[in-house]
Amino acid sequence: MKTVTKLVSAALAVSVVAGSAGAAFADPRDRDRDTHREFIRDARAHEFMRGERFVPERGYVVVRDWRGMRLHRPALGAHWVRAGGQFLLISNRTGRILDVVIAP
Repeated sequence: MKTVTKLVSAALAVSVVAGSAGAAFADPRDRDRDTHREFIRDARAHEFMRGERFVPERGYVVVRDWRGMRLHRPALGAHWVRAGGQFLLISNRTGRILDVVIAP
């Protein structure tokens, strides 16, 4: 009976060590992958405000045809950007948001 107990204990110990070794060699980026997706999802829902500094992020587009988008002419030293569902008038010098227009 002692031999059976020792064999079962040894098998259990080997399975625990083998299981933890697999976790030790796992790619550390896998743990952050879901968190990163949640961050990107939350970042897209960001509501921009005047005076806030615009940090270029993935998915923004510089608007060249501001007349076609029915936006007013950008002041000298500013340009329009579309980020998500909003048009932002950005200062070239400071990077601050001068105006926010909801996209149609």
